[in-house]
Amino acid sequence: APHRPMCAAMAVAAALAVISSIALVTGVSPAEAGTRSTSTSTSATNRTIVVGTQTLRQCKTNRSAFCATLAVPLDYSDPGGPRIRIAYVWYPAVSPPGGVATGTAVPVEGGPGYPSALSAKWYRLMYGPLTKSFNMLSVDLRGTGKSTLLNCPGLQTFSGQASGPSFNAVVGACADSLNHRWKNPNGTYVHASDLFTSAPAANDVAAVIEALGIHKIDLYGDSYGSFFAQTFASRYPGLIRTVTLDSTYETQNLDPWYRSSLDNMPANYDNACSRSPACADAARAPAWSDIEALAARLRQAPITGEVPGPGGVVEPVTMNVVGLVDLANDGAGDLDIYRDLDAAARALLLSGDPSALLRLYAERTAYQENYFNTPASNYSGELYFAAACLDYPQLYDMNADSSVRATQLEEAVSGLPASTFAPFTTQEWLDQDQNTEAYTACEAWPSPVDAVPATIGQPLLPPSIPVLILGGEFDVWTPPSDVPKVIAELGGHSRFVELANSTHVVAEDDTTCGDQLVQAFVRAPRSLDSMDTSCAAAVAPIHTVGVYAQSLAGVPPLTPGPANTGSGPLLELGAAAVATAGDAVARSADTLGTLDHGLHGGTSRVLDHGARFRLTGDVLVPGVAVSGTITVTSKAVTADVTAHRSGGAPATFRAEWAVGGGSGALANVTGSSNEQRIVGSTYAP
Repeated sequence: APHRPMCAAMAVAAALAVISSIALVTGVSPAEAGTRSTSTSTSATNRTIVVGTQTLRQCKTNRSAFCATLAVPLDYSDPGGPRIRIAYVWYPAVSPPGGVATGTAVPVEGGPGYPSALSAKWYRLMYGPLTKSFNMLSVDLRGTGKSTLLNCPGLQTFSGQASGPSFNAVVGACADSLNHRWKNPNGTYVHASDLFTSAPAANDVAAVIEALGIHKIDLYGDSYGSFFAQTFASRYPGLIRTVTLDSTYETQNLDPWYRSSLDNMPANYDNACSRSPACADAARAPAWSDIEALAARLRQAPITGEVPGPGGVVEPVTMNVVGLVDLANDGAGDLDIYRDLDAAARALLLSGDPSALLRLYAERTAYQENYFNTPASNYSGELYFAAACLDYPQLYDMNADSSVRATQLEEAVSGLPASTFAPFTTQEWLDQDQNTEAYTACEAWPSPVDAVPATIGQPLLPPSIPVLILGGEFDVWTPPSDVPKVIAELGGHSRFVELANSTHVVAEDDTTCGDQLVQAFVRAPRSLDSMDTSCAAAVAPIHTVGVYAQSLAGVPPLTPGPANTGSGPLLELGAAAVATAGDAVARSADTLGTLDHGLHGGTSRVLDHGARFRLTGDVLVPGVAVSGTITVTSKAVTADVTAHRSGGAPATFRAEWAVGGGSGALANVTGSSNEQRIVGSTYAP
């Protein structure tokens, strides 16, 4: 809770006063303000344009964009104090009708901690043809990217478990450093640990918009960006034309336990398996039952082994039950976890083989939990906690000192039913990476003095503002089940569209359907209620892995075709070859280099930027080594490989399957071994 509840109104008033002093009359009509720019220099390498009252210079890394900064107060309740600079990038409409842009799109990145400008490429792809007639403004929120970056080395390079007393102490030390970074005119330090939350960031963005002379914006936010979008729109409704909230959550009555995340997991993992014939045929029970059994197994003892890591290099990996919490929770934003987790769990539980699970854990946590040893300019951990500790509700009173907070947390945990996070204990759940949910990490954050709440009062928006809300069915961070709570707080003229078989953030070029919905809404917001959303239900199910076989005999064989003369073992060998090729292609999406290792040996190498692969003795199924080439186009995958099996003659295969087919799509296989011809099909990997 904010220490001074009147600060919000004071901050808004101060912000408007600052904006009024910046936003001078631009000399163009309200319909044109901020959409017509005047060139002041035509040098190909040093071009500048004037937008509103601001002179923008051509960006060094993108000649179609213009970069600038704006000075704003560090503390809007003290305009005479230190000032900071907010960086932004302006993308003029490519070919506006009559030379005047239709409007200005403002996308905001999530985190908190990620800079919006870094994702501009993906936002441009999201808006697609709208960029011809719409400007785009990308603002790095304060503390991120090039906007007075918060960079605490102890946090950016932290190693070890990202929760618990040691981690909390690092977070607290970073907060203390903020309170010794800026000085007031009288020489005293500014209590800046309060000043990097959503409300002052909204004031910054409003100052930029007003300085550019823009009268209305089309605001988009994904994940935390949607939280920020609600903050901004509620404080500056007069600047809003439309709001799109992609994967959103409440700004006021948020559950500090985030119980809906676990509540939605069982059905999600069960559905991901049951909708994929390969997994449904292999599963002995609902997928969540396997995860429950896996939690019990990992609680007994961690698993360890040497497996291909995220860089393709074989490395030792250890996973415990908290690792499973991170993995299951990170499925919220990661289709590959839904794809692999059940089959990998069954390999351990039924056959005692941890390799598939360890490889998945190493790969996906490196991809999803890559907060440390990441440049602060790409993700600021200090900014994440500066916002999360004060914008989000905590399990203790932030006005109490740290020792009292720890006691309050213990009391809160003891008062919670033990089954709340089953199959995990409450402590196991709270020990997850605190960059996902800051359950305990704020214990040492300084008590707020000037913190301003993100939003005030309900509804947040007047009914005249159209709001498109998007969400993914399999998102457990911001699950669709919580959207009615968001709508109840939000107001406006809202419509929610849930995309089937999709995870956290469905636009920002993550799904074609999500992008199409954003474009249709921004193009014609008055058609929100009648907008065609049929693509949302048509998103294809995940190609969930059926089985990580421990031998050739455990591989579901090809379904033989009429011309097949191959024996049962050769049908199994053909299916193993397809699975190995598919595994190599799937792995390549997020491995960090061109060379990868097979799960049980051999290698696969990415060639021609992913258009081809070369397998050399790649072993996915123990006892089966696959070599050859894979060709990938926008429409199909073709594998021409030779599979060697222990104690048997080799066989050559050609397998073909469509890219983007449904989970029941087939890979068609032809091959030969000695005098036998192999013809059949299996589920496309």
